[in-house]
Amino acid sequence: MIDPNLIMVNVLKNHHDADKWGGSLFEHIRRVPNTKVGDVGQDFIEELCGAFKLNCNFPLNTKGQRAKQSPWDIKIGNISFELKTATEDVSGAFQFNHIRYHRSYDAVLCLGVSPSKIYFNVWSKAEVTTGKAGRLVSMEKGANASYKLTKRPDSLLSISDFYPRLTKFIGDFKG
Repeated sequence: MIDPNLIMVNVLKNHHDADKWGGSLFEHIRRVPNTKVGDVGQDFIEELCGAFKLNCNFPLNTKGQRAKQSPWDIKIGNISFELKTATEDVSGAFQFNHIRYHRSYDAVLCLGVSPSKIYFNVWSKAEVTTGKAGRLVSMEKGANASYKLTKRPDSLLSISDFYPRLTKFIGDFKG
């Protein structure tokens, strides 16, 4: 008797990537839908700021609730950040998607989660738009509204440097 399910299982064995996430410290992020990874990053940064006693707040909608759609994601100090969260891909890089020039924010905070480490960095909007943060690639052929920034772990900072880097960035920031 032919078992289509068994055929699919065997085909999948030939096409899956090695699971570098299995049993890792942060493996559960791989079970979060891609559309919710940003929420994980936002909650993490909020709690991290709270632990360091850094004042942060969020855009609110007309009902006084946290807005889901806003030009910026989190305000730390007086700087409005576009927050981008990415998990490490199969080639060992992070793809920070949907960076937009036309939105009103001061800086970009990128948070990268690998199987066992967390990385980040911050750049002013000017550094992003002039390429100092790295090369941006359009996410849609022929369009220029949304960009992707690819970063390798060695071009980011360890999350253990979050407080000194962020407080220096805030102190040095000139909008």
